[in-house]
Amino acid sequence: MHNIKKVFNFTRIYLGSCLGTTGSICSIAGLVMCFSNNKTAIIIALTIVILCLLIIVFQIIRVINKFIDENSSEDYKRISTFLIFKSNDGVKSTFEVYRTIQCKRLFLTEIPYNFKWTGAIPPKIESVSQKISPLIHNENKNEWDTAKITFNHPLKYNDCTVISIKTTNEDTDNTAKPWISSRLDTPIEVLGFRVLLSYKSNEYAKPAYFERKKIVSQIDGDFEFIESVEFDKDHKLYYHTKTNPEPGYIYRLRWEK
Repeated sequence: MHNIKKVFNFTRIYLGSCLGTTGSICSIAGLVMCFSNNKTAIIIALTIVILCLLIIVFQIIRVINKFIDENSSEDYKRISTFLIFKSNDGVKSTFEVYRTIQCKRLFLTEIPYNFKWTGAIPPKIESVSQKISPLIHNENKNEWDTAKITFNHPLKYNDCTVISIKTTNEDTDNTAKPWISSRLDTPIEVLGFRVLLSYKSNEYAKPAYFERKKIVSQIDGDFEFIESVEFDKDHKLYYHTKTNPEPGYIYRLRWEK
């Protein structure tokens, strides 16, 4: 009931004057069409009615969009994020991100993507389900590289989709840092990490560390330890999920290189 009243008041405030003005004009135009035998006058009156209807439709769309904007500060809601890092030799690797989102705008055509590869050689970035612009590299190692993700079809309000991003990386000079991270500035239901290191020896059994730090402009910094993650020796991987992690932090999984 509260939401219905809110919609009614919102519509009255933003549509009231438009409906009153166009309604009066349409009434006059309607009388002209009913009682006039002048063909030109009828055509003009009909044109005015059509224009008034178009104005009303445009204003309704504008009001709906404004109502949506006032009820959500974000373009989309984050539902889940899964990060997958894979390396067969410790030099070449791939990093994949699968992010489920829900549109919170009337229409959404593109979103920004922040990423940072800590190695010296810029990675190749691609997507199998969206169009993605070339990564804009930031020379400052403590600030994010950026790219733009464009949807193949615009998302409508409350539409859900899975964003898939893959980077191909090389660390020939051994400068890349052994961790993957996710920046959470809004709530999320599930955050998952999967690190596959097939080059590790059969004796390797050191744990990884799940950590977090407050969101600031810098990527690296003082992380606080949350918990250890055991290495799965049979499959040579680390796997860790966190349900409903607290927003406002950068979460990362760090292992020994």
